[in-house]
Amino acid sequence: MASRVYVTPSTAHVGQAVRYLAVVKADRDQRVQFQPPQAGGDLSWSQLRAGRNHPRWWTQSAYEAKDSVWFEARLQVFATGIVSVPGITAQVDPAPGTARAGAIHLPAARILIEPSVTAADSDQTLRGLHGPLGAPWWERLPMALIVTALLLVAAWVFVLRKLRRPQRKLVRRPAAPVLAPSRPRIDPAAEALRALFTLRAKKLPAQQRFGEHALELTAILRRFLEATVATPRPGDTSGELLERLKASRLEKADLERLEGLLGLWDRVKFARAPLTETEATRCEESVEAYVRRVAQARLEAEAAAARAAAARAASEAAGGKPPADPKAKPPAGPGKPPSGPHARPPGATPSGSISRPPSGSGPRSAASTGGGSPSSRSGPRPPAPEAA
Repeated sequence: MASRVYVTPSTAHVGQAVRYLAVVKADRDQRVQFQPPQAGGDLSWSQLRAGRNHPRWWTQSAYEAKDSVWFEARLQVFATGIVSVPGITAQVDPAPGTARAGAIHLPAARILIEPSVTAADSDQTLRGLHGPLGAPWWERLPMALIVTALLLVAAWVFVLRKLRRPQRKLVRRPAAPVLAPSRPRIDPAAEALRALFTLRAKKLPAQQRFGEHALELTAILRRFLEATVATPRPGDTSGELLERLKASRLEKADLERLEGLLGLWDRVKFARAPLTETEATRCEESVEAYVRRVAQARLEAEAAAARAAAARAASEAAGGKPPADPKAKPPAGPGKPPSGPHARPPGATPSGSISRPPSGSGPRSAASTGGGSPSSRSGPRPPAPEAA
């Protein structure tokens, strides 16, 4: 069996304590028992210990696969010169190669012992003995206990302050209503005319960009129709837009004119129909004339409503009685025309306006109808966008 003996340090003085270590390599299931060395003579043994270490799995090899059984002791030698320390005896059960127990003797170790200087030696100068110096006070303080105590005190103070602090009640403040910034309303006609002015400044027809020109004109007209007529909706095709406009109160001539413009623009945008610069300019003028005519009609209607309100207020201030309701129908005898404040001349409509004479009753009607077709508006029809 492999065995080794270590003595450290290998050089010592007389009576100096050295470490004696004996190691025996044995199998895992093999029992090893060391015999204690015999005291006496120049050797003094003390603090005897023994143990067994198993090898780690990543260091195992053919040699390291065995256990290390060790014996350790404190040895003092009281002789000078090279001293041979006899090896101790170990009982092995079972012995290697047999089925019975056996004994092995560990090898002897050598150590060099030097003489020590004594007080009787006159050649040596001995210094006085000094006791060990104590560490400073800040190193002797139990800092771990002090830090732990301070943390406990701080935690206790924090908990007490939390418990004694009165709980605040949340008071809900009435939220002030935030008014959305009001944006000034832009007149649809003014917006459309501004867009037309911007489009003219680009001079797209002069650059032969008729498709882009038709696309922007369509967008201007659509936005104007969506703002002035309640029927159209965003996203409608040209056919759907015309169908919805037919359900509105637009005049037949305006519908025909819009149908022609939208159809022409669709052919230019999608079918790349040929177009000239003059025709593109006429399309701009047609849109501008339509926008101005609608805006003028709206202004006239507002002015008429304002005049009617002023006249009603003046009549109330003069007579002290409210004006007569034109929609009321007073009783009238047979063969007798209605009289009183509710009377209206023959041929007048219930809304208070004079009905238009038939188409064949004079040159005025022929001029206003434009070829025999009755008009829903009172007065002469404005000129067409092309004429404007």
